[in-house]
Amino acid sequence: MSRAVAFLAAGCVCISSAYAADLRARPGAPAPAAEIMEVPGEDIFGFTSATDVGKPGDKGVALESDGAVGTRDGRYRGLAQKLEFSRTFADNWSYAASLFGAGSSLRGNGDFADRSGYNFDGMSIEVRHRLIERSLANPFALTLAVEPRWSRMDGFSGRVAPAYGAEFKAQIDAPIADRWFWGMNATFGVSRGRDPLDRSWSTASESSLSTAVAYAFVEDKFWIGAEARWEQSWSEAFFGRLEGQALFFGPTIAFKPAANVTLNLVALPQIAGKARGVSNALDLDNFERAKFRVKLAVGF
Repeated sequence: MSRAVAFLAAGCVCISSAYAADLRARPGAPAPAAEIMEVPGEDIFGFTSATDVGKPGDKGVALESDGAVGTRDGRYRGLAQKLEFSRTFADNWSYAASLFGAGSSLRGNGDFADRSGYNFDGMSIEVRHRLIERSLANPFALTLAVEPRWSRMDGFSGRVAPAYGAEFKAQIDAPIADRWFWGMNATFGVSRGRDPLDRSWSTASESSLSTAVAYAFVEDKFWIGAEARWEQSWSEAFFGRLEGQALFFGPTIAFKPAANVTLNLVALPQIAGKARGVSNALDLDNFERAKFRVKLAVGF
């Protein structure tokens, strides 16, 4: 009985396929509807975010671990972790609530004593809105986001140094060829925080521009690519004096072991930089020698 059903099903599929092909071949037959090419909603680019915000009712949790190594004075290793709970609450609108942890190991620095430790580092709320959706006439999508944050630790020294700030983000992506995808982010962050050395309060800002490409080596399962990030550090809340800038470049990998699980890995060494008043080829006063990310996201 099961074999008969299987043969019948196979026959129906063959007849349907032949009939569809015959319809397409007939003069005046309607052309098949064109499909809008989409960029996968997962984190396939590395630090650069895609524009997808999900469908209403979608929920997710993600653990993001950002590592950093290298400084001009001494030996430094840092870890910033973000535990994020997200939900899409309306068409093209989502929010995420996050908790942070920060750890660092600093040795041989002229300003701070040797120190190692890990501490709770505050929280944030992010709201994202997909302003421009993809269409047949427009392959680009645009998402805007704002993320206010309270932090309580200085990630470099490991000392308690509270700060308040917000990041403003613009995210663009598009499919560029068969299995090839492109993304770009522009981010501006402003903060007011306490100096870990003299305990005074001051304002500062940071900006970044990143771009990335990813290739679906195994469709909907495995992506490889590359990312470039240009970061700037400013002396005041809204720019002011440029304290330093750095260019990072490196490979990215994304893997989906299950339909609702995505693992993203990226390693970005600093390949060029310039700190104010320093002649070295890299900026190791305001930025790290290399940064890394491992992000595990689960949707439900």
